[in-house]
Amino acid sequence: MATERDYNVFADEAYQIDKTRAKNEDRALLLKGDILEGTKLSQSYIVLEVADNNKNGMQAMAVAPIKDGIADTSEVIIAYAGTDFDDKLDVLTDATTVVGGDVDLSIPQW
Repeated sequence: MATERDYNVFADEAYQIDKTRAKNEDRALLLKGDILEGTKLSQSYIVLEVADNNKNGMQAMAVAPIKDGIADTSEVIIAYAGTDFDDKLDVLTDATTVVGGDVDLSIPQW
């Protein structure tokens, strides 16, 4: 079972789905099939899927713990990056959906 610290690591790693941000921070781009492990995590996880939506600026991933060498998909965790103030699409999407209450994730036509 994931710990609170694991969730914090996933939230941080979700930013690495954005190619530009990963490059600017000199970190590896996070991809489907990557293994997340290390001293900050309580166990190893595999990245099941990543999403980098260039229409609304959202980055998200699905991960599962690795148990007995395989992904335990009964414990899938969805993690997403918070607002990236350097990404105008992300800020605009958050402003229209979170602040404005619009449920449409497409970019407004002004």
